[in-house]
Amino acid sequence: MSEYCMIEVAFGKQKEVLEVVDLLLSKRLVASCQVVESHSSWHWHYNREDSLEYLVFLKTKSELSKEIYRVIKDIHTYDCFEFAVFSLSSCNDEYLEWIDRETK
Repeated sequence: MSEYCMIEVAFGKQKEVLEVVDLLLSKRLVASCQVVESHSSWHWHYNREDSLEYLVFLKTKSELSKEIYRVIKDIHTYDCFEFAVFSLSSCNDEYLEWIDRETK
């Protein structure tokens, strides 16, 4: 796995998003958070669901992903929430150095 990653988490409540973003940035667990509104559809317990969701993209170091998961799990109200971790690389060394500087 790469030294850096991007984590994607979907939320159903904007209030939870704001709380998570504030906490993760305050604890310096992430360098940045992007929030995108999304019309989402999925299957849950054999039923089709559709709703407005908030997709949150977090840029961080891979070693912090488990701690980030614990922070989000304490706040998130979904029974089973998305927590997708993608390796992150860049030919822009300044971008990766920025992630290093801004996370603990």
